[in-house]
Parts: sequence; structure tokens; C-alpha cells
Amino acid sequence: MGFVTCHAGGVYEYASRLMSYEGLCFTLIDNPELFGTVTDRLGSIIYEYYKYLLKIENISIIFQGDDLGFNTQTLIFPQDIRKYILPWHKKFAEQTHEYGKSYYLHSCGKIDVIMENLISDVKIDGKHSFMESVAPIKEYKKLYGDRICLLGGIDMDILARYETNDLKKYIRGVIDYCAPGGRFAVGAGNSIPSYVPVENYLTMVNETINY
Repeated sequence: MGFVTCHAGGVYEYASRLMSYEGLCFTLIDNPELFGTVTDRLGSIIYEYYKYLLKIENISIIFQGDDLGFNTQTLIFPQDIRKYILPWHKKFAEQTHEYGKSYYLHSCGKIDVIMENLISDVKIDGKHSFMESVAPIKEYKKLYGDRICLLGGIDMDILARYETNDLKKYIRGVIDYCAPGGRFAVGAGNSIPSYVPVENYLTMVNETINY
């Protein structure tokens, strides 16, 4: 057991904040070399940060975030993600594995088109952020559950809206399906927002503990 931590944001996320989403998209078409320069600079900063972080003995997992998708597809073309973003995640993963630690990725949205790249090339050890309407945890368990760890899986919309008994039944169903074979850690599909009732959050925790 140990600490789970990461750099605050990912290469794509920082690039979109620096350039704006619209500016980033125009740059990818009009001046891709500039986009490559920006992502390389951001990636190198994060890489240098991890050089120090990974030396901390009690850190077990690097849990890097980089939201690459939304409800229907990736935020930029998959080929651009493969060219400019994933090589840096591969470097972070290699860097992490050299210290005998695991590299997990949080990435929201529909990113199934790059999942094979994340597993086979980047070599992530785990994936977080699942939504029933976009990336159902049971589907990911069936496709990738024997290759990477799946984290979370309790849909945020359901967690916010369901009555207690229905929520218990849903949580039990997720655990029943995903727990066999291991490589699964139950939890919320994303960060817990203020609109999730405290009772529902505690229901998720208690159902997991008592399973």
C-alpha cells in the first residue's frame, strides 16, 4: 500500500487551457509544428516533475489525468492524439514502471478508439472515468478486464439520482460483474460533485465495504 498521486493536469489538458480549445484546433490544421512544440514543452515539464516525485518511496501509483474525449468521441482527431499526446503518456508510464510503480490514467469521454493504443503501446496499468451512457464499466470489463485495472464504474448520474434501494441494487450489480478475476476497484465514475446526496455517497461506500 502507498500513496496515489500525479501531476495536476495532462499534456492535452494544459495545451487546451493555454491555447483555448478553438485555438488548439485551428493550430492543429494551420500550424501543427507549433502544436507539437507546445505539447513537447508541456510534456517535458511533467516528465521532469516525475523525476522527483517517483523517488518518494511510499508512492505506489501515478494516477495521471488527461481528459481526451466527450460524450460521443475524442476531443481532437485520434491520429493527432496518437502523434502528439500518447508518446508523452508512454514516457510517463515507462518512467513510472522503472521505479516499480503503476501508471493509471483518468480520461473522461468516449475514447475507445485509442484504448488499444493506451494498453498496448502506452502500457497503462489502469483506467478511470466511466459513464453508463459513454463508457459503461461492464463493457470495458468484458473488453479489457484481463489486461488492465478498471477503476470506479459507479455512474455519477445514477449516484446522484437513484433512491437508496435502487442504488444498492445497481452497485451490487456492478461489483458482481466486475469483481471476478480482479483488476477492479469500485468507486465513483468521476470526482464527487456537491449535488450528490451524502446518503447516496455513503451507500456506495457501505455497499462496497459490506460486499
